[in-house]
Amino acid sequence: MPEGAEPAPKRIPAPLALRIGFVLVVLAIALLSWVRWANAANLYPGAMLGDDDARALAAARGDVREVEIVTDDGLTLYGWVLGDAARPRKIIQFMGNGERVGLGADVYAATGDALRAQLLLFNYRGFGESEGRPDEPGLYCDARAVYRFATEDLGWEPSQIIIWGRSLGGGPATKLTSELIEQGQPPAALVLEAPFTNVPDMAREHMGFLARPEWFVYAGYDNLERAPGLTLPVFHFHGTDDEIVPFAYAERLHAALPGPKEFLALSGARHNDVWSDATELRSRIDAFLGKHE
Repeated sequence: MPEGAEPAPKRIPAPLALRIGFVLVVLAIALLSWVRWANAANLYPGAMLGDDDARALAAARGDVREVEIVTDDGLTLYGWVLGDAARPRKIIQFMGNGERVGLGADVYAATGDALRAQLLLFNYRGFGESEGRPDEPGLYCDARAVYRFATEDLGWEPSQIIIWGRSLGGGPATKLTSELIEQGQPPAALVLEAPFTNVPDMAREHMGFLARPEWFVYAGYDNLERAPGLTLPVFHFHGTDDEIVPFAYAERLHAALPGPKEFLALSGARHNDVWSDATELRSRIDAFLGKHE
């Protein structure tokens, strides 16, 4: 070695370097797999709960017609038509991420009674009796299929239809509504029940311990981006003490809606108890819908 020259750095033996590289690749794959699983578990917990005995529940009721809805990608979704066909209003219900058709049937039935509405309830793909696995494009596909079923098979007119999105259901509800507006066939109204702005915002809220939590989500459901184009009557309600979707997000989302619109802030209500004063809530929704019919 020439005088003053620094010794060459030691190299990791090739077999060891390969083993380290292999281990790192395996760890990266495992991490990404876990992140994907965690996304599904957080976004779609209802898909992991199994059958909800909706068929048995339907048989026990006298106001339900069971239906099967086929999507453009060949899946069969399970649903209910709930209530009297003679009712003038028709609601397509997009549920929250932990809900399925058989759960909360009494609440939906009471809402239909109060609003003089027939309802179409369905399980997202992968939920309950519906086929497939849930993801964002899939739920949008489900929304289109359900709307097509409502208009073609049930004979509902767009001018009768109220699209209702609760929590996660706000995503497919606003997506479908924006597409119908673009096609020149808007529904009568949109009801938003405790929706979020978008999934990246929710990731930042609940995974703030990560430097860039939005990098670890595989869905957008961007209601905030679509809001300015929702040029139809929108009734929006949200609990001021919502522990899942912060009330500030509701205010941002509502501010982006062009109107006509109404925002009902439910004092002290959390995410899953917005119906604690159901009579008053239904009365407010009924009055809003009546004003814009």
